[in-house]
Amino acid sequence: MSAQVDIDPVMMQIIGGELDSIAKEMAHQLIRSSYSVLIRESEDIGSALLNTRCEEIAESDNTPFHVGSLVAYTKGMLETVAKRDIELRPGDVLLHNHPYLGASHSLDIAVIVPVFCDGELIAFSANTAHHLDIGGAQPGAAIDLFDMYAEGRIFNATFIYREGVRDDNMWYFFTDNNRVPREVMGDLSCQIAAAQHGARRLEGLIAKHSWPVVEAYSEALIDYSERMLRTEIAKIPDGRYRAEGWLDDDGIHRGVPEKLAVTVIVEGDDVTVDLTETPPQRPNALNTPYGGSTLVGVYSLFRTLLLDTFLTDAYVPGNSGGFRPITVIAPEGCIFNPRFPAATQIRFNPINRVADLILQALAPVMPDRTTAGNSAQLNGMYMSGTYEDGSYWITIEVDEGSYGGRPGKDGMDAVDCLSANIRNQPIEDIEMHLPFRFHRYELIEQEFGHGEWRGGTSAVRDYAFLTPSVVTTESERHADVDPPPGVFGGTPGRPGRFWHHRADGTVEQLYSKVNAYRFAAGDRLVIEGVTSGGYGDPLDREPERVLSDCLDELISGEQARDIYGVVIDGRTFDAAATQQLRAQLRAKATTREETP
Repeated sequence: MSAQVDIDPVMMQIIGGELDSIAKEMAHQLIRSSYSVLIRESEDIGSALLNTRCEEIAESDNTPFHVGSLVAYTKGMLETVAKRDIELRPGDVLLHNHPYLGASHSLDIAVIVPVFCDGELIAFSANTAHHLDIGGAQPGAAIDLFDMYAEGRIFNATFIYREGVRDDNMWYFFTDNNRVPREVMGDLSCQIAAAQHGARRLEGLIAKHSWPVVEAYSEALIDYSERMLRTEIAKIPDGRYRAEGWLDDDGIHRGVPEKLAVTVIVEGDDVTVDLTETPPQRPNALNTPYGGSTLVGVYSLFRTLLLDTFLTDAYVPGNSGGFRPITVIAPEGCIFNPRFPAATQIRFNPINRVADLILQALAPVMPDRTTAGNSAQLNGMYMSGTYEDGSYWITIEVDEGSYGGRPGKDGMDAVDCLSANIRNQPIEDIEMHLPFRFHRYELIEQEFGHGEWRGGTSAVRDYAFLTPSVVTTESERHADVDPPPGVFGGTPGRPGRFWHHRADGTVEQLYSKVNAYRFAAGDRLVIEGVTSGGYGDPLDREPERVLSDCLDELISGEQARDIYGVVIDGRTFDAAATQQLRAQLRAKATTREETP
């Protein structure tokens, strides 16, 4: 069919925009109608339209892990359907969260709706969302899990609707097997409605243009995205580029860092990311599913690095074309390609660290595109408790990190970075719906990477639990072994920290990964995010920017003088004294470099 349609560039952008709008509408509908704060505010979701080869035709602009993983989800669903010799039919709706058949991890449930034209299966409308609970060994999530089955309910191409009729037995089975059915089943209902909406909208687009035309242009859009990415890859000098970093520990052997090494191989317009030098899979949930998370983390990094819409006026469609030039090597049995049935719920931070290491590896040959070291983690806080009547409350906070300094700009403050892209949760919303009282929510001052372009700072969230509570955390970069590095003369960022402030006045620092840690009513949890590295020599920073940072109390007057060589005088700076001081500091630095 596609070969019979002449592709017009203008029409390609029009149809591309129509397809994009469908994916974004699906996401918007899900966000606006959802029950949990994790979806309503954090937007921990993704939506896409896919062809029958399970390639993305269009995607929403939410979390890369949700959007990109829908390729693997749909492949896994079709594999199971084919194995069971089941025919998909109009009106079907399927649930899928099997980590070894495409899921990013089991807490992310995909809703997949097949789309038909004249009785022929032509596409899929799908979304994923992170659910608060799926009935696992502990509320929300856990690190110390024996295998995938301990994580909770596994849906493997499970029909929740068959030819338009809901399977009430399955619906109530899931309702009865999670701890917060109002939020979970409410969110699932919203997912189903959004995926069905996407299918209807695609059917409407087909009615407007015809299926041969929509098919031809969707194929052309995927090919176009591939060409765009290959053009940018070809600009990188061929070679092998390597960087290494460390995980704090594996959540079992405390204080024993785990080494990560990433090799980026550029050959013409192809890229290979080799993760052979990474730890073996772990006997807990610190494992990253290959198809649904490892591939997606690498894909999203390169697409962001090379096809950021800020860098071009050209139309950049989001689809699977951006995946084709990239190969990821992760040997079976390593942490990034675990063997079935290893647990995988706490899988995010290792692959986000890989994304940052790719940037570090390429920094010498792409100094105008890369950043200094980013926080490259997230603080995933799985928190739960019970009310007096025994009913559960559960929430998942994804607290902010920061971006490293970059060419011509400071790093972004208090935002999720790289593959996460999760929004922060307003404290007003949390206090309104959950048993918390916040004491502080503010930026970290004076403890970030300094440079011509300073690293981003992060946030402190300090709150008390109003009921006895249980907290499981997934985080990284709390140990001093691997803070976000500065580049080109910039200084490193600062590790993160978790603190338990007990009602009796005692304080305990927690590990970055704790499992089912108990807080009494009135105890406080203090979360300090990771701050990021600086880009370039601090002595090259414009004095006006240093003054502004000082007036904003991001840096102290002593830091302005000792690190940036800027002499602050009240609410201004002394230009002559600053010039003299900077000359002295540069001379000292040169002397240190020349001293054997």
